[in-house]
Amino acid sequence: MLFAWFYWRFLRLALFISSLFTFLFLLFQFIKIDQLLFNLPFKDSLPFIFVLTFYHFCYFLPTSLFIAFSFVLFELKEDKKLHILSSFGINPIKIYSRTLIYSILPLATLLTSLFFIREEDIKSLRHILTVKYYTYILTSLPPGVFQSIEGYTLYVSEREGNRLKGIFFKFPEGAVVAQEAQVWQGGITFKKGSLLTQKEGKFYTLQFDNYNLSLGVSDAKGQAENKSFFVNAVNVLSVPLLFLAGYFIVQLVEHHHRLYYLVGLISVAYQVFLILLKGSL
Repeated sequence: MLFAWFYWRFLRLALFISSLFTFLFLLFQFIKIDQLLFNLPFKDSLPFIFVLTFYHFCYFLPTSLFIAFSFVLFELKEDKKLHILSSFGINPIKIYSRTLIYSILPLATLLTSLFFIREEDIKSLRHILTVKYYTYILTSLPPGVFQSIEGYTLYVSEREGNRLKGIFFKFPEGAVVAQEAQVWQGGITFKKGSLLTQKEGKFYTLQFDNYNLSLGVSDAKGQAENKSFFVNAVNVLSVPLLFLAGYFIVQLVEHHHRLYYLVGLISVAYQVFLILLKGSL
């Protein structure tokens, strides 16, 4: 009965903490990509928001399980319930071992989820949204106005739907001046114009009849997917060690502030470890 109460309370707290971490992370992300999300139809943004939320909820869950396990176990210690278990000949370490057994199914589900939804999927969806955003901006730009968006500058003298006339288009690698252009999903086809590029301090001009310019960012996968899943697997499989660290912290500390300090320090150090691991691959 005591363990059922402990496990349910610890699991609820872990889900709440992971939701809180995810909310704070998404809040920071939305500040950076608010134009990308809110200038597009909601049906286009929804898949990206869902995948971003679900992935980071799963990513933060192992750390949240560690925090929740430590806090609830310390609550048992404060209420003298661990002392009662010891008096009946039950070693408190059994709470740790039984928690691991009960957590096998949730951890297996978590690992499976992170196998199917990876960080590269978020990048792919963001890539698709970026392409749609650029296309939307280009096809809604009023004539006679310079418009700058994330390194691109565009001016058109006339616009008829997806057809542009009298175009000046500056992008990171150079600039294009053309008589007309056709906007397609993810790029522009310029017709009858000049391409100006700069290399090693020198400017080069190229005349063309047709010039295709892609606005998308290459969407790399392959080996990067394996690296992403490796980090996620390490994150999930580290939970037994995190639980063990929480158990020993609770055995050592006697006051709340020391518990918060040690749990917070280990949580931050663990996130730094995951970041360094990802960067080293």
